[in-house]
Amino acid sequence: MSVPAGKRVNMKICLIEPIGISPVEFKNSFPGHEVLEIDSRGWPDDKLLAAVRDADILALTNRPLNATVIGNMPNLKLIAVAFTGVDHVDARAASSGNVTVMNAVGYARTAVAELVFGLMISLARRIPENNQAIREGAKTNTGIELGGKTLGIIGYGAIGREVDRLAAAFKMNTLIFSRRGDKSLSEVFSASDFVTIHVPLTSETRGMISLKLLESMKTTSYLVNCARGPIVNTGDLVEVLKKGKIAGAALDVFDVEPPLPSDYSLLSAPNVIATPHIGFNTKEALAAKGRITLGNIHKWLSER
Repeated sequence: MSVPAGKRVNMKICLIEPIGISPVEFKNSFPGHEVLEIDSRGWPDDKLLAAVRDADILALTNRPLNATVIGNMPNLKLIAVAFTGVDHVDARAASSGNVTVMNAVGYARTAVAELVFGLMISLARRIPENNQAIREGAKTNTGIELGGKTLGIIGYGAIGREVDRLAAAFKMNTLIFSRRGDKSLSEVFSASDFVTIHVPLTSETRGMISLKLLESMKTTSYLVNCARGPIVNTGDLVEVLKKGKIAGAALDVFDVEPPLPSDYSLLSAPNVIATPHIGFNTKEALAAKGRITLGNIHKWLSER
């Protein structure tokens, strides 16, 4: 792709961590512009600023960009995030500096939705316990089927809709909570056999799944979270699991990014399946996020 004739050239575009495509492909995608590729993962903010202070565009995946970094980049106009969530970018600082933030909408919808069902099947058929049982010569553990069960979907964006589509194939009933929906959170939680979370992390959704909602669930129900960890109050989830108020939980995200500390409370709670934030991590999704991010940058450049 090239910049349309008559449009501004010679912007400085900085790729500051891997986004799923090679640095060579990234650089060759922007003829007429200055392109810098670095891997700033683990760098302190002052080192990052020294490298990219005069950049017009930053491309990244999930490296945190706080107000200090954004506020000290006078030329910054676009932050292109090769990820669905943008909670690692200080939205207030970007807005006050008239910096556009674009994300890779929908790149991992299939990957995350498939993981949700993998986790639900693992919970329903007690796969981790049965895997351990066969190694110990123990009796099998009886599970349940997904067919005919009610799945509560919290959030109805690209991933939530894909989960709903797959649920139909499993002959599950679905209840949807969304900003435009007619079901309340409490209605969905109390009526569902499985609840899966697919809302972004914002100031409104942080901690929205707390003790009152969790205690309203059936004692036979399960919680699945492949969205963002801080949406669920960890202490409250541990409490209901230990008291047997829900049947179990499957989590791909936590209130800290993996690797988790050895004493992390959820790891010792009963009936928990945990994976190290792999929802987005398929070859297909990683390639897609790079292509979408390139497209976002080109679209933004074409409108200048």
